[in-house]
Amino acid sequence: MGSRPFLIDVRQIGPDKERDISGVCSACGAILLARLRNGIEKPTPEHLHAELETVSRRHVAKEHPFEGKSGSESVSLPLPQDELSRLKSLHSFRILETSSEQGLDDMLRLATLTCHTPIGKIGFVDQERVWLKAKIGLEFDEIPRERSFSAHAILRSDILLVADALADPIFANNLLVTDVGVRFFAGMPLITSGQQAIGTVSVMDRVPHLMTTEQMDSLRLLARRIVNDLETRRTIAAQPQHKALHIESPHHRSVTILIVEDNADLRELLQRTLERHGFSVHSAADGAEALRWSEQHEGGIEILISDIVMPGLNGLELAKRIRAVRRETKFLFMTGFGDQYPEVSEYGANVLEKPFLPLELVRKVEDMLNQRESATG
Repeated sequence: MGSRPFLIDVRQIGPDKERDISGVCSACGAILLARLRNGIEKPTPEHLHAELETVSRRHVAKEHPFEGKSGSESVSLPLPQDELSRLKSLHSFRILETSSEQGLDDMLRLATLTCHTPIGKIGFVDQERVWLKAKIGLEFDEIPRERSFSAHAILRSDILLVADALADPIFANNLLVTDVGVRFFAGMPLITSGQQAIGTVSVMDRVPHLMTTEQMDSLRLLARRIVNDLETRRTIAAQPQHKALHIESPHHRSVTILIVEDNADLRELLQRTLERHGFSVHSAADGAEALRWSEQHEGGIEILISDIVMPGLNGLELAKRIRAVRRETKFLFMTGFGDQYPEVSEYGANVLEKPFLPLELVRKVEDMLNQRESATG
C-alpha cells in the first residue's frame, strides 16, 4: 500500500485543522471516514480526533490498520498470470492519479441508470490498490486491492456477479461490504486489445438482487467503449503532431433540439452533454409535454430526440404529430426495443440503440446536421 497523504481530506473535517498527520495514507483515512459516517451515531470531534491519533500512530510503525483482517480472515488472492505485463499495460495509459473527466463520469452514470443501482465505479487495479477514476455513491478514491471486488473481477473474462456478498465467504470481508454496506456487485473487467484486464466498471447496491440479460449486455458494451476510448487517447497522445478531435461547430448556437425521455436522470445527462457542445436544448418528460412545448415554441426545432416507449403518447406518435406542422424537423429515436416497432425503419439511420454513450448521441446529431447541410447546399 502506498502512503499518499490523507492530510488534505482530514484537514477539511478534522477538529484541529493545523494538525499534521500526513503519515496516514489516503486509503486508510478514507476507510476511517466511511466507518465514522456510516455509524449509528454522528462522530464527535473528540471521537474523530482519537481515531485519527490511533491511525497516525499505527502508520508511524508502517502498519495499515485497515488492511488485511477485519473481523474475519482475509482471503488471499491469486495474481493474474501476466501480472507484470498487466501492470505495464495499465501504467501505459497514464490514467492513475488524474482528475475526474466528464466523459467517464457520464459513462458510469449511464451504467448505474441502466442497471438501476445507486453505487458505481470505474476502478483501475494497481499493484496494491484499486484507484477510482469515476465513482458514484462512494467517498474514497482508492481501495486496498486485497479487500476489493475488482481484484477478483480482473481474473475473469466476463462479468463478476455477486448477488449477495454477505452470503459469500469470499466477499464478506470486502471493504465495500463491511464499510459501505454493499450487498450486490456486478463488475465487468476492462480488457485491452492486448487482452490485459486493467480494471473494472462496476455497479453496486445495498440490497441483494440479480441482473437482467439486457443489463449485463449493457455493462459489457460500456466496458468495451471505455477501453476503446482509453486506447484511442493513448494513440493520439503518442502522436504529438496530431491535434485532438473537436466536434463542436459554429452553427450549434442556432440549432434547437428537443429531448423527450421519461427517465429524469438520463434526460438530464443527455441534455447536459448536448449543451456542453453548444446546442440549445429543451427537454420534456413525456410526449404530451413535448407536444405542448412544440405548439408554444415560435422558433424552429431542428431535431427531436425521443425515446419510443413512454407512457401516454409514445415517440412514434409524437413524431407524426410534430411532423404534420413542422416539416423541417428531423427525428432521432432512442430505443432498446427497435425490433418491436417496424415503423422505426422509416427513419433509417436516425436511430440509436440503447445503451449508447453520450458522445455517440453528439456524433449522431452532428451527422444529421451535416446531412441536412449537404442536402440544402
